[in-house]
Amino acid sequence: MRNLFVKISLLACLCACAKEKPADEIIVEGNVKNMPDGKVYLADAYQYDILLDSVECKDGHFLFKLKPDSLFTPSMVSIHYTNDIPYDSTDREQYYKRLGYRMLAFYNHTKGADSLKYYNTAFFLEKNHTKLEGNLQGNKIRVSGSKETSLMYSLNRADFGWLGNSEGEKRAARIKFFTNTVKKNPYSYYLIKEIYNAKEQYSEQELGDILALFTPEVQASAFGTKVKSYLANRVDPDQPYPNMSFARPDNQQGWMMDNGAKVNMLVFWASWCGPCRKEIPQLKELYAEYKDRGVNLVSVSIDDKPESWQKALGQEQMAWQQLIVDKEQIDLVQQKFNFSAIPLVILADSRGKEIRRFVGFEENNPQLYRAVLNDRVGAK
Repeated sequence: MRNLFVKISLLACLCACAKEKPADEIIVEGNVKNMPDGKVYLADAYQYDILLDSVECKDGHFLFKLKPDSLFTPSMVSIHYTNDIPYDSTDREQYYKRLGYRMLAFYNHTKGADSLKYYNTAFFLEKNHTKLEGNLQGNKIRVSGSKETSLMYSLNRADFGWLGNSEGEKRAARIKFFTNTVKKNPYSYYLIKEIYNAKEQYSEQELGDILALFTPEVQASAFGTKVKSYLANRVDPDQPYPNMSFARPDNQQGWMMDNGAKVNMLVFWASWCGPCRKEIPQLKELYAEYKDRGVNLVSVSIDDKPESWQKALGQEQMAWQQLIVDKEQIDLVQQKFNFSAIPLVILADSRGKEIRRFVGFEENNPQLYRAVLNDRVGAK
């Protein structure tokens, strides 16, 4: 009897070990009722033109099998499919119609009775067997077998990683929530991505402490490495920003800041940014008002396509200094100047020390700018 017990225990242990062995294959299987036959595409969730694979769907069934390389880390993907069914008139549907396909939408199975109120077109691609099952009609499709996806869905509407303008006890409570969530899920590539996206809202100590809670694999991932790089390059509070030089429209180099100016007004923008373009008439008025009063206004583009920047310059006709960051330096500039959203206006003194910053477009921004500028250069 004792030998039998030992054998059974050993067998159970071996089975458990076999179950814990990491998968070396990625399988995404769909069984979706009312899904049309035809091509199905697995694509990056953010850049739809990056297609990872395509297979045929027959009677609602499709199967993707991928062999990940040694550098693979879980990432967010979506499922696209062609469909000849007429589109309705909503903006979202018309957008997908122009792209030539539709996307599967998945209900949030973590929300209990409210599950069907929340949908997502993205899920995580992981080394396992992920199943997409349900009915295309009514978007009643569930994702199962993906712990990263379940975690992401469970945090829907929680704004994980985002501190915003919270202060005091509210801020401390948010950080405690983030910290406890990472402690429970140190393997999560989703969590490190969200922390990175809000990185500028943390102190160096706070960000370093949270990063240390992740597994070595997550810390070595793309977003983990970005957090480390950000911490290494970030300008400490009360320290002046570096005066960097970038290309002007004539391909000559120009400096961001003027040490002889009373105020350096740095405007970070891009041609594709609607709010940035909307802000330009405001900047033209400010330039005319302050150009001879010691204010150095410089617009710094983070366009990754110089031709798009040049086209926008021709359209907008901005008379002040225009610079564009080299594509390879965009991440570095965002780290140095501590931002991830544009438009961003930084008002700095002659040494490059920040006076105040303003993120986003608001109709009343000019009066806020004037309040700071007049305090520095004197009212007219």
